[in-house]
Amino acid sequence: MSQLLVADIGGTNARFGLVELSTNAGQQNYGAQQQKTLKCADYPDIATMIKAYCSQVGASLPPYACLAIAGPIEKGWAQMTNLNWKFSIEDLRKEMGMKALDVINDFAALAYATPFLPAQDIKPLYTAKSSQDSAIVVLGPGTGFGMAALVPDHTQTQRGWKILPTEGGHCSFAPTTDKEMAIRAFLAQTDDHVSIEDILSGRGLVSIYRALSHINGTPAQDFTPAEVSTKGLADEDPTCREALVTFCNILGSVAGDKALSLGAKGGVYLGGGIIPKIASFIPQTDFVSRFKHKGPMSGYVSDISVNMIINDTAALVGSAAWLINTALTMRGE
Repeated sequence: MSQLLVADIGGTNARFGLVELSTNAGQQNYGAQQQKTLKCADYPDIATMIKAYCSQVGASLPPYACLAIAGPIEKGWAQMTNLNWKFSIEDLRKEMGMKALDVINDFAALAYATPFLPAQDIKPLYTAKSSQDSAIVVLGPGTGFGMAALVPDHTQTQRGWKILPTEGGHCSFAPTTDKEMAIRAFLAQTDDHVSIEDILSGRGLVSIYRALSHINGTPAQDFTPAEVSTKGLADEDPTCREALVTFCNILGSVAGDKALSLGAKGGVYLGGGIIPKIASFIPQTDFVSRFKHKGPMSGYVSDISVNMIINDTAALVGSAAWLINTALTMRGE
């Protein structure tokens, strides 16, 4: 066993790579080689897509793999939240002819990646005196809204981590300004539950834009998430700009809420497919002030650093690190 398959499979794109397993744990490199991104919509199921990747890079199916997916994993079954794929992990392993196949939540993989990411993959947004021995929370928008935590594992002889996967993106959206309340009211006309993901995601950015167009009395164009983002960043359309600012401000409030809920004194990391595209814009918004605006707990969150993960393949690092340090170790391999 010298090569491992890792993947980060979201609602739109699936990123794959191969990791060489080192015989010397101290020299292990978790970076994936032969990386390739495939469109999920081009394949009928996950097995076909995995085989297509291996065929395209000219590699045999490795005996061990770790897939990070955007959705929950329960009782041996994996369900994609924003893609109509549900599969038995054991059945997929048998179909692939693998010795072992591990499937974890995509933000769990992103969380596990944070201790192993090189400095160039991280862009500080707000620096504070975060604790080195406390929980870390990783969250952010993409096709959906993901969230996971990393907590120190004191049962190991060496410093280790345990992943706490969550479905925090499906918590109810809590507006904090009059305009945000109007945005929620607009969305509630068609959705009986307005979640964080309904606001902080690609489709959520479009929803904010449509709601603001209605509130401001301007016609809404049939923009895609990328168009709203691009026009907002370039200041080509005032409503797109306002939508992007609102998006970032709400993200600040949500990040502060999650930091409080999980006691994330180890820091907050923003990830997901959208963050690398708007990383330079976020500091121009009220993200930080909204992050810290927590009443009597403002001092608490003010001691928590916020970093942006600007490498959109970081979950591959987390998948590899988790597979090598946890799954294979537990099996004694």
